[in-house]
Amino acid sequence: MKINSENSMDEIQKARPHLKTNTVKQYETHLNKLKKIFDSDNYDFLDEPEKVAEKLKDKAYTSRRNTYNAIIVLLMALNQDEKYDKLIEKYDKMRNELNDMYDKNQQSGKISESQSKNFAKFEEIEGMIKKMENQIKEQGLKKKTELTGKEKELLMVYTIYNFLIRIPTRNDMAGQILLNGKKAYTSLTDDDKKKNNYLIKEKGKMYGIYNEYKTSKKWGEKKIDIPKDLEKILNMYIRKTKKKSGDVLFTSSTGAPLSRNMISQLLMRTSKRYLDGKSVSTTMMRKIVASHHFGEGTEFAKLKEKQEELAHNMGHSVDTQNKVYIKEK
Repeated sequence: MKINSENSMDEIQKARPHLKTNTVKQYETHLNKLKKIFDSDNYDFLDEPEKVAEKLKDKAYTSRRNTYNAIIVLLMALNQDEKYDKLIEKYDKMRNELNDMYDKNQQSGKISESQSKNFAKFEEIEGMIKKMENQIKEQGLKKKTELTGKEKELLMVYTIYNFLIRIPTRNDMAGQILLNGKKAYTSLTDDDKKKNNYLIKEKGKMYGIYNEYKTSKKWGEKKIDIPKDLEKILNMYIRKTKKKSGDVLFTSSTGAPLSRNMISQLLMRTSKRYLDGKSVSTTMMRKIVASHHFGEGTEFAKLKEKQEELAHNMGHSVDTQNKVYIKEK
């Protein structure tokens, strides 16, 4: 069976116009990786699900599940005449088996074996941040008028980890835009508001406004107040990197906005240096922070309000936090 698709992203976007651009890009990334594995410039190989499963067998089950999701979305976009119904059914069964595995692992309340080697204690993360802070002091970065690319990267990753240890969002700081004053935000078009996330800097306070995040369809626009200690760090970063209103906060050495994946890679690369090879991504930070505050040994009755606040900041419900993120090593 020929599976024709000249541009998978266009096909998916056309079939599902309400999907976020980032979501479609993630699907395309998975599909392109699959074409590379099969050394193919088309999707004919999707006609043999068993071979696809064989090629992916060494990948983490969550990665396989996400790839099957992308395949299903593409096939459904191309299925106007229902010729892919049986194929979609096969991939749906394969995906659902992995979903069941995921749910079972999450409900166990234990960190998975594969993630265990990267699960750092909260105190280890604090220690890593302190080491970066000491480096910043030793190198005199706060006093320098011009910073090298490596120095800017140190300040950036220091700022991001400080953000995540207090407000463990997903990689929602990717593409986040700095705006000076509430008026700068209210004057934006509705389309601009929906497409981006913003850090609003007012006199005496700072807060984030999030419209582009994984669960935004359910929770809508989310406002997160920045605590004073984090505000001080963000102001330092903004000042030293010479960010202006309208600029993207976190960028590469060439000035290009960091993607979600690039932020994850930066965090993992940095943590490996400071934590004896532990690869601490944004998702792992969410598990570490939630487990520290609400894992075994904490007094939930006293901390309920704090958990609700953290769940709001993380963009999910308390139930999801308990089920997915709070882990015991």
